[in-house]
Amino acid sequence: MADKIEKKTLSQKLNSSLEKNRKILIAVLAVLFVALIGYIAWSIVNNKVTEKNIAEIDTISYELTNKSLSLDEAELKERVTAAQEKLEAYTKKGGVSGVRANMLAAEIAFSQKDYAKACEYWSAAYAKGKRSYTAPIAKFQMGVCYEQTKDLASAAECYKAAAETKGFVLASHALFSYGRVLEAQNNFAGAVEAYQMICDVFADDVWADRAKTRIIKLQIQGKTE
Repeated sequence: MADKIEKKTLSQKLNSSLEKNRKILIAVLAVLFVALIGYIAWSIVNNKVTEKNIAEIDTISYELTNKSLSLDEAELKERVTAAQEKLEAYTKKGGVSGVRANMLAAEIAFSQKDYAKACEYWSAAYAKGKRSYTAPIAKFQMGVCYEQTKDLASAAECYKAAAETKGFVLASHALFSYGRVLEAQNNFAGAVEAYQMICDVFADDVWADRAKTRIIKLQIQGKTE
């Protein structure tokens, strides 16, 4: 009997508490509901904007490359300038569209042998997509640009970072480039270590064969001691 009275009292207290705080609970639930609806709406709009931006960037790419082999130098230059001007509005954006725009801008700058500018675009692409599969690609391409500008220390750092990214399909290539740049800096021990890692981790890869060749050449030259 006492248990029933205790349970009834507890139930009455709970109901009383809910009754007193009903307005607060309803208000909180209403706010959460509005926030959820707002987030869903924002996501839909954001996705549509992103899709629109990507489509426009792809159009810029198509206009640049379509039947470009038939163009003379002046016409090609005109297309390049037009593409660069149109991309400016997108390279400043974040997310996927910003990454894509900077990658395209980097490719254009590199084709024009403006390696410093290409590196800036690749760096922006990396910063905007650090968690994307494009991150190691951007790092690798930064290494290529730095190498072109003779900044071998920065090139080595970028190649190494790209090679160490889990799942990067060009890891063996990046590691070979890292070893090659270390050679250029007379860091032969480091180069051999990089080449040997390719042989150990990517034994069946074409870059493993090239790495073995480099190790043998360095040994013959007496640079591995």
